Amino acid sequence: MQNEDRNARTTEELNDKLLVVSVSTHTRLGDVLEFALSETDFETLDVESFFRVNHNNRRVLFAVSTDATGENVRLRELAANLKANALEHCVCAAIADGATGGEAHMDMIRLLRAANAAGASIIAQPLLESGRELRRFAHGKEAPFVQYRMQAQDLVIRLRTAQTEFIMSPRVRLITALEGGAAHDWREYLSRLIEQNDGELLDIGETDETILLCENTEGLPDEKTLSLLAGSGRLRILLASPTTGSELYLACLIERACLRGDYLLPPRAALVFDGLSAVEVMASKVEMDRVKYLAI
Repeated sequence: MQNEDRNARTTEELNDKLLVVSVSTHTRLGDVLEFALSETDFETLDVESFFRVNHNNRRVLFAVSTDATGENVRLRELAANLKANALEHCVCAAIADGATGGEAHMDMIRLLRAANAAGASIIAQPLLESGRELRRFAHGKEAPFVQYRMQAQDLVIRLRTAQTEFIMSPRVRLITALEGGAAHDWREYLSRLIEQNDGELLDIGETDETILLCENTEGLPDEKTLSLLAGSGRLRILLASPTTGSELYLACLIERACLRGDYLLPPRAALVFDGLSAVEVMASKVEMDRVKYLAI
């Protein structure tokens, strides 16, 4: 893949090009990307070059090849060192080649979560993963490698065409497994907040955005909470976490809603309240001030 000279081009020209962030040296993934990007105007940056500047209004594809262990240390460094505001108004997706084991998968979720926290939208079904044996591609009519290339190309097309513009006067739906007074109080507060932003909280009918309100009390979301994530559109998450393990809990929600489901994550889609229950969050002015700045 050719890496063009950024200094010779204007900001508008850069924004029109897909940005491929190359994490490690690619062998098989290089061939896959050559096919997937054959009809796309793009540029490639390594991790060091990517970190040198903030990126604004770009379509970004993280391309990750794992090492002999099935993991990638640079991937963890990338996720850990993404700065606030580094990806304002960007849209992101990712490909991981040769990943084995759950740790590599968690690292990819951490990367997408970090990109979202840095200002990027994450498209629905944003992650294409391939193990060393290409087993997930072994059940179609085409050869596994051909299917791999075609799915990579589909991911690139979806990344280029995803609609992520801010919605004026949004119609919002609240979903929660919480019951009783806590659920009622949160609904009343969010309804007022959304109305102040010229939106409307609806129980029925088509909506533009969904807010999931949940509470981590067991370390993992229960099936009742996960079953709420069967919709589509833009999703925001309010996670109260009186129990430890909020990162894993949130990763499970993103897995179900976004990686396997049809939800798009708008920038800074998740607010996590560590050490607090849903009731305790409402009693804290500092924490509720964070909720006020949700970009609804």
